[in-house]
Order: sequence, then C-alpha cells, then structure tokens
Amino acid sequence: TVAAEEELDMHIKPTQVFILALCIVGSGAVVAAPRSGSMLANTCAGCHGTNGHSAGEVMPSLAGMDKRYLYKSMIDFRSDARPSTIMGRMARGYSDEEIAAIAAFFSEQEWEQASGAVNSKLAAEGKLIHEEQCESCHSDGGRASKDEVPRLAGQWQPYLYIQLRDMHDIDFEGVQPIKMRQRVQKLSQEELEALSHYYASQE
Repeated sequence: TVAAEEELDMHIKPTQVFILALCIVGSGAVVAAPRSGSMLANTCAGCHGTNGHSAGEVMPSLAGMDKRYLYKSMIDFRSDARPSTIMGRMARGYSDEEIAAIAAFFSEQEWEQASGAVNSKLAAEGKLIHEEQCESCHSDGGRASKDEVPRLAGQWQPYLYIQLRDMHDIDFEGVQPIKMRQRVQKLSQEELEALSHYYASQE
C-alpha cells in the first residue's frame, strides 16, 4: 500500500544518508580548513621572532613590512632566485596561497625597533650617504615600506650591514634592482657600515 511504502521510505532515507556520510568520511573527501596566516607564521618564529619581532641581530624583523615585498621575497627564495641557506628549503613547503597568507599576517603586525647598539658618529655619516644615494627609493629615512620596498629604519644593524656587504660583492647573485646594486658597489666598506648604523638608529 501507499502508506506502507511511505513508512518504509522514512526508514530507508535516514539510513542512506548515514551510509553516504560514512562513505564520504572514509574516502577522505572531507577537506580540512586551510591554515590561517598566524598559524603558518608560527613556523617562522624560531628565527624571526614572535609575530615577526626578531630577537636576533642577524635575523630581520618582518612585522609591518609591505606584504608585496614579503610575498615576492618568499617566492624568490622558493625558486632560488634569491640565494639562501635555509629560506629556500622553508619556502618550498608552502603554496602560493599560503605564502600570501603569511605575508599578509606579518604586514598587519606593528613594527618594533631593534634594540641593538648604534654608533652615533657612524650614524651621522650614514645619514649623509642615505640622503645622497638612497632616499629616492627608501624614503623617510628608510621608514617607507611600500611598492615592494622593505623598511630599513629600525632594523638590526648587523643584518643591514651583511645585506649591504653581500650586494657590494660584484659576483653576488640576487634579485635587488641593478640600480641599487650599482650604487652600493660604489661605496666603501666603511660607508656601508655607516649606512647600516644610520638605518638602525632610526625609529
């Protein structure tokens, strides 16, 4: 009868739904939610500090950096366009979407100036070099962080000096603009050190 069929149907449908659910779970069709930028960024804390506030003088702080700069840096590390010892291997573990999430997370964090010692005499000399050679791109005393330009003001002095020294090497293979590398290569080692002290002195 129709009534009997309807009663049977009421019992079968919940059973079918339950079996279907088991099949979906068993087949692995349930996709885990993507990890957030903050979760992904936890991997970076060992070197770059909690929320991108580095506690090591040769490791850059990432908090407050331009997200396009951070994204491009990670992509360049992943492809080995930017030389590295560790970052290339780390970056290869992330998808484009995950790298974008990490970059966005760090860009949203508040900048904190590094606490390293600065030589005021060298900083004064570095200011003159900056105004003549660097201000056109690294404006506001190196505080600008936009259009894929990293913030330099308040960064660790040893880290800044290492980066400048590497770019000074004519055989160094990097992704920095040719114009920037040419200007850096014209400076002496003493001028590079002075420039690094100037940027580190800026808040």
